[in-house]
Amino acid sequence: MMESIEKIHFMMNNPENWDFSEAETLYAGVDLGTYKTIVIIIDENGVPRAANMRTAEVVKSGLIVDYIGALDIVRELMEDIRRYCPQPIKQGATSYPPQTESGNIETTSYILQGADLEVLNVLDEPTAANLVMKVKDGATVDVGGGTTGVAVIKDGKVVYTNDEATGGVHLSLVLAGHYKISYEEAEKIKVDRKRNREVLPIIRPVIDKISSIVDSYLGKFNNLEKVCMVGGTCELDGLTEIVSKNLGVVTFQPQVPQVVTPLGIALSCLESNGCGPRA
Repeated sequence: MMESIEKIHFMMNNPENWDFSEAETLYAGVDLGTYKTIVIIIDENGVPRAANMRTAEVVKSGLIVDYIGALDIVRELMEDIRRYCPQPIKQGATSYPPQTESGNIETTSYILQGADLEVLNVLDEPTAANLVMKVKDGATVDVGGGTTGVAVIKDGKVVYTNDEATGGVHLSLVLAGHYKISYEEAEKIKVDRKRNREVLPIIRPVIDKISSIVDSYLGKFNNLEKVCMVGGTCELDGLTEIVSKNLGVVTFQPQVPQVVTPLGIALSCLESNGCGPRA
């Protein structure tokens, strides 16, 4: 799966790198995030074929607050992909942060249907991530823009999920307050790797809060071997290392953490059809 993650990074928003050759059936994984919406297309073997992403502020604290905007962005992403794809893409899946089922499942399903996709699955984000990372005994933690979601896995099965409204947005708000600048300017500083050492001490309290959220959920279980960190916020250099020290548990992340959950969402289509990825 690590090869697939790198392949998606290579394909993201680059149609010249998309490849639909010899695919029998294609599936779409749609991840509606706080500031980014990602669509990943896989084939019947779970091989990534295309990846598309746009910034879009249609979600707040894990809940869709702009239905029309979300529908428009998913349609746009799918239309871009279909323009290059010689065969139809008819089925897909999407996700929600844990504990937001009542407000999200129907809404996200309607959005996919509005983009001409039959909905095969709607699952929580950290569970989707673990379809990629395959943690056997431990946890997957999805730190997105607005929320931190946790899935605890025992013997390869998800036994507990939960979520809290702390994520990348809160990091940017702290930076905006510290420097007395706009939120948009703070976002640019946050992702500027040249300013990483300067930024980390300022946002450390929020990272500690993320750690405490994870720790409160992990504390309900014994003998958890490792924690896998995914989500766009984990692309901040040093975040996972701080969480690891705070938890005292082996904590790691893949090379491109923001694509893990949407890939897992796409892979869930194969499970819904009674098959699993062979690649």
